[in-house]
Amino acid sequence: MPIDPDVMTIVSHLSRYWRQHPDACDTSEGIARWWIDVDPQPVPATLVEGALGWMSACGVVEALHAADGRVRYRRASADDALDAKLDALADDPQSVMPSGSPTQGPPQVH
Repeated sequence: MPIDPDVMTIVSHLSRYWRQHPDACDTSEGIARWWIDVDPQPVPATLVEGALGWMSACGVVEALHAADGRVRYRRASADDALDAKLDALADDPQSVMPSGSPTQGPPQVH
């Protein structure tokens, strides 16, 4: 199964967002609603979750499990190597493939 181009668009967008806002952290719902300016309606949560899972597998995003049971996402670190990886993802998400079989779809984040 090929990688969903809509997920890759979200990966590019989120990569640029985290480069501009390195301390940003939010739930997938918050990210869909507030971070992605593509339409008056939020993008579907499944696309955002797929992009976040894919970015987690690439090592640029980490999931934080909060006391309220919700998962929040943030950059994995604030170093130059991660900045370079985010820049590459913003330009061409498939240039930074996660380990495993990337053609099987985005990895799941639990």
